[in-house]
Amino acid sequence: MVAVVMQLMPKTYPSLIDVYTQSVRIDPRTNETIREWNYLDPETVRCNVVALKPKETLEIFGKLYENKKFIKIETATKFDLSQQAGNIRSRRSAPYFQPYDDPYVFNISNVNTQIDQLGNIVCFELYLEYFRTMSEIAR
Repeated sequence: MVAVVMQLMPKTYPSLIDVYTQSVRIDPRTNETIREWNYLDPETVRCNVVALKPKETLEIFGKLYENKKFIKIETATKFDLSQQAGNIRSRRSAPYFQPYDDPYVFNISNVNTQIDQLGNIVCFELYLEYFRTMSEIAR
């Protein structure tokens, strides 16, 4: 008898996520480029969260990514790789994937556009890779 191992498609959860944008300015005295993240005034958007663990999904990840924390987000809003995301929570404000009092911050590591058969944009897929917790950033 042969045992069959079956992997299920990841489940999606209607959620909210905060997206953080980096501001860039030049110090007029030193001509130095200063980059600062604004974690206090994020853009909150509706999304679907897909729980992704590289070993438990149908998506293929290389060995480099085997032990990293990834989350896939589907949203109607397009974001880019220069932004970060975090404070992922249900639409009723219960946290996902993180301690309640110390939200995770993720780098946006990939952005894809999902298109239907007629060529219409269905959503944007953001792949998030764990960066740090808010308390680690505040230090």
